[in-house]
Amino acid sequence: MTDQDAREIALAFLADRMGEVRAGELVITGVREHEAAWSVGYQSRAFIESGRIFDALVGNGPVVVPKSGADPWLAWSGRPVEEQIAEGRPTLG
Repeated sequence: MTDQDAREIALAFLADRMGEVRAGELVITGVREHEAAWSVGYQSRAFIESGRIFDALVGNGPVVVPKSGADPWLAWSGRPVEEQIAEGRPTLG
């Protein structure tokens, strides 16, 4: 799996859940490779274009795309993504 594959999987995952992706209002801002997965960051197009903090998304963790082919998931923003990947997909509770 390449970083481009991870970007495409993350965009499809976000598009299924967030209308802003389908409308082009969210964009991929970076892809980072980890041993078992890729983490894919995203941000609002408005913030990317304006740089205004009021246009920024906050509290959004990256999309984690496992290299195994398992379903992607959203990492929590309050913990290092490396820890979350090592523990596997987080659950509530």
